Amino acid sequence: MGAEGAERDAVGALFEELVREHRVTGAQLAVYRDGALSEYATGLASVRTGEPVTPRTGFPFGSVTKFLTAELVMQFVCDGDLDLDDPLAGLLPDLGRAADPALGTATVRQLLSHTAGVVDSIEYDEMRGPSYRRFASACARQPALFPPGLAFSYSNTGYCLLGAVIEAASGMDWWTAMDSCLLRPLGIEPAFLHDPRPGQGGAARPVAEGHALRAGGERAERVDHMASLSLAAAGGLVGSATDLVTAARPHLADRKTFAQHDLLPEDAVLAMRTCVPDAEPFGLADGWGLGLMRHGTGEGAWYGHDGAVGGASCNLRIHPDRSLALALTANSTAGPKLWEALVARLPEAGLDVGHYALPVPDSAPLAPDTGHLGTYANGDLALMVTHDAAGDLFLTRESYSDYRLSLHEDDLFVARSGEPGALPITGRFVREHPAGPVALLQYGGRAMHRL
Repeated sequence: MGAEGAERDAVGALFEELVREHRVTGAQLAVYRDGALSEYATGLASVRTGEPVTPRTGFPFGSVTKFLTAELVMQFVCDGDLDLDDPLAGLLPDLGRAADPALGTATVRQLLSHTAGVVDSIEYDEMRGPSYRRFASACARQPALFPPGLAFSYSNTGYCLLGAVIEAASGMDWWTAMDSCLLRPLGIEPAFLHDPRPGQGGAARPVAEGHALRAGGERAERVDHMASLSLAAAGGLVGSATDLVTAARPHLADRKTFAQHDLLPEDAVLAMRTCVPDAEPFGLADGWGLGLMRHGTGEGAWYGHDGAVGGASCNLRIHPDRSLALALTANSTAGPKLWEALVARLPEAGLDVGHYALPVPDSAPLAPDTGHLGTYANGDLALMVTHDAAGDLFLTRESYSDYRLSLHEDDLFVARSGEPGALPITGRFVREHPAGPVALLQYGGRAMHRL
């Protein structure tokens, strides 16, 4: 057996081992390197039906959808139908009449890079059809989180607004544009969690159901993906790990060996991975471009995106210079732990994948401080820092489990859930000035104002 075959076998054996170890219901791994694609699939698409996972099975992409929405936007930019620095007020008339004029001055570039000052999510009566016009109107009634271009704050709403921008530029709804302009030309079979177009409601390909570990992590139960129709442009695509690697091919140094490389010119893919200066995506990555996050720096930098919906997760990594792309899909709440373990051990199989490591406080926990208590909000997302009778702190969200919160130096905090397979959350509090009161809470790339 040659070295290439041995490495493939090593990756496959490691993948199978870790899927079993973390009790993931079903998963796919796709690796493109040295001009060759390797596909791995294991487990069940559903514990309810017993259907096995194959390389064709569709998994929810979650927020990795944003990578493909960004590619679609860049197509229209390259065709001259959009300009990255177009203000939204000129594209979406409702934002020209926004309650907060700052929203209308935000640009397409700022939406793509999460620097537009748009809140993460809004309360919204669900869409009734394939149009983001009413969603844009609802956004126009919201205050800006901060002036556009000032800082980074991850925003699902911002990418849903890009759905409206795509409609304005193309005359097509986001679903049709994604289907006809990007996915089919790439050779990807289109599928969506929700397809509101008449006659397009069901995906032809099998789609994995979501699962959560229960009863001490010994048993998987089916759970709903909990993704609304209005979040489609930010998190509504379905596909395989191989589909994601295919979508990454135009970003690689050997792009000209890919028949569809001209769908995205080289300057477009370079713009997507050029990180926005002075915008720190704390809790998510080392840097952020136009639809791609960066892990590491210099020649060691990797690019990609991560995503999750109820009972499923997805990860994509791209190393352009090495012409290497890798994607993992999983239909389990244990998927994020599988990814962490896979990244840690892939060097054993000859693959050293870049991954952002959350800052882990090296100091012992500090005594609880009531100066952190309060409600922190970003749009309709609100988190409460509370304490119990013993004075211990908790981070909680309505209808969700409490996370036990420990404080550390430099205003870092770690929040831990009691749910099986859940990873701890590292975040930080931000003060108005070094000795001043806490003004913001940051976690998962989101900035939340203290109310």
